[in-house]
Amino acid sequence: METIRIGIIGAGWVVETRHLPALTRSPGVSCRLIWSRDSAKARKLARKFEIPAVARSWEEVCDSADIDAVVVATPPVLHCTVTHRSLEAGKHVLCQARMARNLSEAQRMVAAAKSSGRVTALYPPRPGLKGDRLMKRLLHKENFVGEVTELRVTGMSFEKPPAGYDWRLDPEVVGVNALTLGLWVEVAHRWVGPAAIVSAVAKVHHPVRSSVTGTIVTATVPDSVVAAGTLQCGAAFSYHLSHSASFSPGHRIEIYGSRGSLIYRLFSEEILGASGDAGELTPMVVSAEEERSQTTDQEFIEAIRTGGTVSPTFEEGLRYMEFCEAVALSAHSGSAVRLPLAQPAMDSWGKRL
Repeated sequence: METIRIGIIGAGWVVETRHLPALTRSPGVSCRLIWSRDSAKARKLARKFEIPAVARSWEEVCDSADIDAVVVATPPVLHCTVTHRSLEAGKHVLCQARMARNLSEAQRMVAAAKSSGRVTALYPPRPGLKGDRLMKRLLHKENFVGEVTELRVTGMSFEKPPAGYDWRLDPEVVGVNALTLGLWVEVAHRWVGPAAIVSAVAKVHHPVRSSVTGTIVTATVPDSVVAAGTLQCGAAFSYHLSHSASFSPGHRIEIYGSRGSLIYRLFSEEILGASGDAGELTPMVVSAEEERSQTTDQEFIEAIRTGGTVSPTFEEGLRYMEFCEAVALSAHSGSAVRLPLAQPAMDSWGKRL
């Protein structure tokens, strides 16, 4: 395949600042077609990145004979549908986080990917990438913290309620996703593995929201989520996420063990650690050789050429979607939930299948 022809579905900030700059710099890649629900945004990016055509519908991108691979960069509501149609049309697929609306959709995406013979991959969150290899080495090869006993994840900030519609707060769009839960679970899974049991509570601090039509509706997607339980490795864990926390500690993953600890400050990409007889936490330097950057677009193109794989895979996405669903199910039912789930249970926040 001399030239890999790309179709873009979505025209948001990540497309403009990450996908398109990376793809247009890649040798042997041609971005051929773009679609967005906001046609003005699609036309703007088409001009900026010299994309020759703007599609009239997302289906046109999936079905186009002039496209080899599709980047799915919409909110989660379209991820499953667009992925299915693209794979059925013989296209490779790179899908943004969050993977899907719920576990049922994630399972269908994994099944479609396995039967397609095409390259599929997810786009990882940038926070947590820079020191990913260092964290894995310290935890898995050097026994830096000893036996992992505690995982604490915080994702806290203060945001004023939106004046109008915000798709992140629409349960029909996001399903069981909320706040940064799926993003930080994906990162934590790489370092300490999945959960075995989870109990969760969710809180709506702002009881009404604006719908996509402008009407005022009862809010169901939470402003705060607290989840706790045990990991498969035996450690205890907690997640505390909120958009209603003034002067909060921010976003960080803390791992504590029998001989040490590691604290990863997600947006600043700073790592603090202490092990053995160390008297205090000190900065952990990520070497140039170990630093991981956001090269997923290039890895996706290389996998198409060579038949390789790209991480995170759809299977990795399935695991974090299962955790998000377990959190939503526990908050809905008031009971602890064991993982793995026997079958999908939730459609969206507060709504069972």
